[in-house]
Amino acid sequence: MRKVASVIVLVVLSSCGDGSDTSVPAVPTLTVTLTPSAENQTAPEENSVASFTFDATYSGSSTDPVVPVLDFDSSLLSLDGDIEQAGNKITANFKTIGGLAATTYKTAVTFKLCKDAGCATVYPGSTKSFDYTLDVKLSDWTTRQRNPSHNGYVHATFDPAKIAKVWQYAPSATTSFREVAARAGTIYATQLGSDGSSTAVALDSATGTERWHYSLGNVSDASGPSLSADYVLFATMFTSSGYNPLVALDAESGKFKQNMTFAAQWSTFAPPTIYDDSVYIASGYYGNEVYAWDLDKFADAWQTSGSGGKTWDGEAPAVDSKYLYYYSGNLDVIDKENGAIVKSIEDPFWQWHGYSYGGTPMIGSDNHVIAYSGNGQGTYSASFPLVSYDIEKGTYRWRSASGYTGIPAVGDGTVYAASNQTSEFDAIDELTGEVKWAWPLPAGETFIGNIVVTDTLAFVSTDLGIYAIDLTSHEPAWSATTPGSLAITPDAQLVVSSPSSGMIAAYSLR
Repeated sequence: MRKVASVIVLVVLSSCGDGSDTSVPAVPTLTVTLTPSAENQTAPEENSVASFTFDATYSGSSTDPVVPVLDFDSSLLSLDGDIEQAGNKITANFKTIGGLAATTYKTAVTFKLCKDAGCATVYPGSTKSFDYTLDVKLSDWTTRQRNPSHNGYVHATFDPAKIAKVWQYAPSATTSFREVAARAGTIYATQLGSDGSSTAVALDSATGTERWHYSLGNVSDASGPSLSADYVLFATMFTSSGYNPLVALDAESGKFKQNMTFAAQWSTFAPPTIYDDSVYIASGYYGNEVYAWDLDKFADAWQTSGSGGKTWDGEAPAVDSKYLYYYSGNLDVIDKENGAIVKSIEDPFWQWHGYSYGGTPMIGSDNHVIAYSGNGQGTYSASFPLVSYDIEKGTYRWRSASGYTGIPAVGDGTVYAASNQTSEFDAIDELTGEVKWAWPLPAGETFIGNIVVTDTLAFVSTDLGIYAIDLTSHEPAWSATTPGSLAITPDAQLVVSSPSSGMIAAYSLR
C-alpha cells in the first residue's frame, strides 16, 4: 500500500562544545494517548465518503522541537485540513477517499512524535497506532437497472468461484415475475398468477421466505416495483382510462398507503423512476406523456408531453440531479422540477416497429445519455441500434453499427449490449461507439432481459441460462440454468426473476 507522511516541519537546533565531551543527551520520553472518534465506519457505494477525527495527547516535555508525524494509506484516507496543535494536544481530521468499490477495507493509522520532519529521532513512548475499518455498502436496487440513471452498474468486485445458489422461490399457480427491487434484507417483486392476478410480494433476502404480500388485483398490467425511502410503488392498469393507479405501499409492512392516477390504454409499464422524494413514469392515453408526483405529499407535480410523439409505453425515464431524459422519438431533456422541456435532441435514425419502447435511456459519463433508436422492441422481436447523445451540445455522438436487444448497461466508459442480430455480446466504447470486444452467443440460445455489469464481471441472460462474463478474458467465468431479469442486491446476491417460469432464484456473490 502507498503511504504518506504528514508532518509539521520545524528546525532542529543543536550545539557543539570544545570537543572534550562527546556524549549524546538522552531523548526524553513523551507518552502518547490516542483517542479516535471512530475505528469502524460504513459509507454508501455512491460516494464512499466517511469522516473521523483523532486526538493525540502526550505527557512529558522536550527542549527540542516536537513534530507530529502520521503514516496512513493514502489510497483509502486523506487528511481533511491541517493538523492542529495546541500545547500537548494534537488533532487530525480524516476523510475516506471517494469512489471506492463496495467492499470492506482494513488499515492502520500510525502516529509518532519526532524531533524533525524526516523523523530521524523518534521520542520514546510516542509511537501509537489504531486499526481502522471502512465497510462500503452496496447500494439498493431501486428501479429498472438499479438506479435513476438506469446504468445497471455495480461498483464492486466479485469472485466467480464463490457464487452459489442460496434459495429459490416458486409459488404455485404463478406464471411469471417482473423485474425486482431490493434493499438490505428484503427483495420486492411483482408476481403474476395463472388466474390473471398480480400480487406485490416482499421476500426475506436470506431465506427467500415471504414477508408480506398485497393483491394488486386482476389488472391488465402491473409493473415491477420501485423503491423510495419509505414506499414501494407499482404502475398498474385495470382498463383504458385516465385514472389508472400508481400504487404506493409501505415498504416495511406492505400496507396500502396511496394511489396516484395517470392515463393509459392497454399499456405495458416499466417500473417507476424515483429520485429523492419524487416519482416519475412515462405513459399517457395516447402515450407520449411524462408524469411527476411529490411522494412526500402524494400530490401531482407536473405532466409534460414529449416532443416526438412516437412512444406509447414500456419506457422508464432516466433522471439525474437536474434533468429527466425521455425518449419520444427525440431525446427530450426535461427540467425535473417543473416539467419544462429544456431541449429536444433529434434522433435522425428513428425507426417505427410498434408503439412500445422496450429500452430506457441510460445516463453514462458527464453529459452523455444512450438510448435505443426506434420503437417496438417491447412488443416484437426486433433489434435497434443504440444512439449516444451529447446533452450539452444538443446532438448525437454516435450510432452503433449493430442492432441490440434487451436492456444494456454502462459503466467505467463501456456500454455492454446483447445482439440477437449478430449473436454477440458487445463491449462498446462509450466515447466512440466502437466495439472493443465481443463474446459469441452460445449456439441455439437467444439473449433476453437485462445486463448487469460490475468491476470484473458482466452478467447476461439468454433464454436457457445466465452467464458471468469475465471483463479481462472475455470468457464465461460462471453460468447457471435459471434465465431471467437480473439484479444485484445490497446483500451481495444475484437475483434472477423469470418472465416465463414463475420462479425467483438467488445466488450469493460473496
